[in-house]
Amino acid sequence: MDAKAQTGKLWIDPDEIEVVRSFLACGVRFLVVGGRAVQFHGYMRPAKDLDLLVEFSATNWDSLLRALRPLNAAVPAFAALSAERRYQARLDFYPSVEFLTAIEGVTFEEAWSDAFEAIVDDLTVRILSRGHLISSKASSPRASDAQDAAALRAIGKVRARDM
Repeated sequence: MDAKAQTGKLWIDPDEIEVVRSFLACGVRFLVVGGRAVQFHGYMRPAKDLDLLVEFSATNWDSLLRALRPLNAAVPAFAALSAERRYQARLDFYPSVEFLTAIEGVTFEEAWSDAFEAIVDDLTVRILSRGHLISSKASSPRASDAQDAAALRAIGKVRARDM
């Protein structure tokens, strides 16, 4: 998606911006997903962390390793991981940031191709599209994710009706 939105710092805090800045500087392919993406798309509910979906590839993993070094964080070598198992990590010095290699209902490539770009603190950040976010949340067994999906669908209906 080519559209870009100007946004403030309301939904990403300074520590999270530092992580995003490092990821972008090192060329990590990632998208904002989870609760912060839900907030971005208009459903204002509490979010305890910033979830980042990271492309699971050897090249991107090398970029991720470079991005984590200045943040005093590390992950296992790509060769030690399995494509069949999801990898999820929370950063020790940035406990409000978590990254994952997969989410329910959408592949990274599908998510990347339809992502929304937003300007946050002078950084261009890719956000999971509302449609993929709804699909992902609806595919999850968690009740809170089903509630997010329903709220995002309702917001979409209101916006469509107002047009």
